[in-house]
Amino acid sequence: MLPTDRPPLLATHSGTFHADDCLAYVILTGALQLGEEGEGHALIRTRDRALLRTADIVWDVGGTADAAAWRFDHHQPGAPTAPNGDPLSSAGLVWRAVEPGSGLTLGQLYVRNALARAGFPDVAEDLVARIATAVQAKFVRHVDLVDNGVERAGPTDLSSMVEAFNGAWDAPSQSDPAAFEAEQRRGFLAASRMVAGAVERQVEKERGAAFAYQAVARAWEDCKAGTSGLHPDLLELPRGMPWQRPAFELGMPILYVMSPEPDGRWKLQAMPAEKGSFANRLDMPAAWRGLQDAALEQASGIPGAIFAHRGGHLAIAASRDAALAMARACLANKLSPAEALRKAWGR
Repeated sequence: MLPTDRPPLLATHSGTFHADDCLAYVILTGALQLGEEGEGHALIRTRDRALLRTADIVWDVGGTADAAAWRFDHHQPGAPTAPNGDPLSSAGLVWRAVEPGSGLTLGQLYVRNALARAGFPDVAEDLVARIATAVQAKFVRHVDLVDNGVERAGPTDLSSMVEAFNGAWDAPSQSDPAAFEAEQRRGFLAASRMVAGAVERQVEKERGAAFAYQAVARAWEDCKAGTSGLHPDLLELPRGMPWQRPAFELGMPILYVMSPEPDGRWKLQAMPAEKGSFANRLDMPAAWRGLQDAALEQASGIPGAIFAHRGGHLAIAASRDAALAMARACLANKLSPAEALRKAWGR
């Protein structure tokens, strides 16, 4: 149990620090809402085992991985691994640890608190869990693998950026142990602030993706009900958002998506033939491509047609009515089922 009558004492190792111990610190303080160092908690950096035993939470040092005792080291033989066998760093151990009071993982608690700070205090727990899983897979896991030597960090990778906060080999403090550790402590705290900003942005990115998934699914239901778009070919969204992943995962047979832009114009986009493909299920008319304004209006016969990309996958219209007219004109070239089958077989 963590103390309730005093700020908890947190401990990690002294000397050189890495992305995993910074990230673990950020997760712990964010998930448990421990505030700033010196106020909501105390921090020591040491390898002295007697001092480590006095700490309430210890990570990346100490030779023990015991979440119930708030110990999160990964350097000892037999250290825990991920379900798929990947090695974990202190960050991965902290992220997956379960907080006894809530039953949530520290990763889920961190995400929930980060969402609340960003203005989203009432996100459903299943959505919090989905966002936490995505952050772990795309962010925390990479830190785990880099720290354990499984993956290499690029020069602009988070792990490389944290390394740059360590003191230079020829800094004057290198000849004075006390001055060196004081400088390293300052660097650790500065690097952790940078890491906090990075992981918060990742949470926001995944929140946007999760909210978009829900919005696209709702728009598809409206399309099927005939209240928007043109079922089954044209999906109409209430605003621009990431739509391709949910469209593929939900098996939508759509050919186009239309949505309003912040400036009042409307965007029409072609559905890719498959994930990651630059080919479209149905190209926009060849006579439109690369044209804009009066030239496009003349070629298409649609007032308010503003722009058609030469790649045949994107068009801009002045209004919803104009976008809908452009979509209908594109869909006039839709293949019949028999024609689509012949095309697929190359006949």
